[in-house]
Amino acid sequence: MFSAELINEPCADPGVYVKFKHRNEAFLFDVGNLCATPSRKILRLSNIFVSHTHMDHFIGFDYILRICLGRDRHLSLFGPPGFITNVESKIGAYSWNLVGNYSNDFVIDVTEVHENKRITKRFECRNAFSGEVTGEMTDTSAVLLDREDCIVKTAFLDHRIPSLAFSLKEKQHINIMKNALEELGLPQGDWLADLKDRIRRNEPDETPVSLPRTVKTGRGGEAATMPLGRLRDSLVMITPGQKLAYVADAVYSEENARKIIDLAESADILFIEAPFLDEEAEQAAAKYHLTARQAGELARKAGVKRFVLFHFSPKYRGQEFLLEDEALEAFIDLEEEIPLF
Repeated sequence: MFSAELINEPCADPGVYVKFKHRNEAFLFDVGNLCATPSRKILRLSNIFVSHTHMDHFIGFDYILRICLGRDRHLSLFGPPGFITNVESKIGAYSWNLVGNYSNDFVIDVTEVHENKRITKRFECRNAFSGEVTGEMTDTSAVLLDREDCIVKTAFLDHRIPSLAFSLKEKQHINIMKNALEELGLPQGDWLADLKDRIRRNEPDETPVSLPRTVKTGRGGEAATMPLGRLRDSLVMITPGQKLAYVADAVYSEENARKIIDLAESADILFIEAPFLDEEAEQAAAKYHLTARQAGELARKAGVKRFVLFHFSPKYRGQEFLLEDEALEAFIDLEEEIPLF
C-alpha cells in the first residue's frame, strides 16, 4: 500500500515521507529541512504529523507553504500542545495582502493534540490565513486519523516537552491476482483502485462495477459491468495490512519504553531515533534522547520486522555504521534477555 523513506540522510534533519501506491497521495512524519525534496513530492502531501516543534523537526513548514501557495491544496497537520500557536507564528511572519486575488485556495487544517482533547483551526489563503477554530472536543483516544484504508495513532513521549510518536496501519492489504485478471480477459488499470475502494467500504456483493471501456458486451458495444462480489472472489486476495511506526526525540524511561513498544508492536518497519552510542547513555539521558542500543532493544521488544535509525548526532557523520551495528546487535540478541529497567 505504501513505501516509506527518510527525507534526509541520518545525520541531517529528521522526517519520513510515506508514498501511497496506486494513488497520488503521501503523508509526512516530521518536517525537517525539505530543500532536497522535489516539489512534485510536496504536492502529493495530504496529512502531516509533527512530533514536536524543535527547529530541526519543523523548519520545513515554510518550504511546504511556499510550494503550495497559489494552488488548490488542502493539508491537514497534527501536532502536540501549543501546535496551533506555532503554526500561526510561522504564517504570521509573512504579509498576505495580495492573496485575496488568487483564483485558487490553499487550506490548512491544524489539529492540536492533547492527551484529553483535540482543537482544530482552519487557515485559508483567500482569507489571508486568518485562523478560525472549526472543532474542539474531548478525546482521550490514540487515534488521529481513521479512514477506509488506514488508521494513524499517536503516543505522548517525554522529551522534556511532549513529543508525539506515530503509527500508520493499513487496515487490510487488497492484492489483485494478475493471473486471474488474464483468465477473465480483464486489463489492469485505474478501475482496480475503484474496485479496492468499494471492497474497503464493504459495498453489497451485487453492486455493479464498471469495467474498462476496452471491455465491451452486447451488440450495442455498451460498457460491461460485473458484480462486486464476483470480482472480489475471482480477483482479490486480502491479507493483513502494512504497519509503520515513527519514534523521534524521547528519553529512555520506563513509561516511554512501554508506550513505544505498544505503539510499534509487530510493525513492518520502525523508524526510530538513535543520536548516541550506548557509552554516551548519560549524555543521551541529559538531552532526553535514545542511544542506538536502546533503539535496538525497543525494536526487538516491539517485535518489528525491521527498523531504520535516524537523527544521528552530526559527530557520527562518516561513522554511522557504529550506531547501526550497536542497534542491530541489541535487536538480534535473543539469547540474553535484557530487562528494560
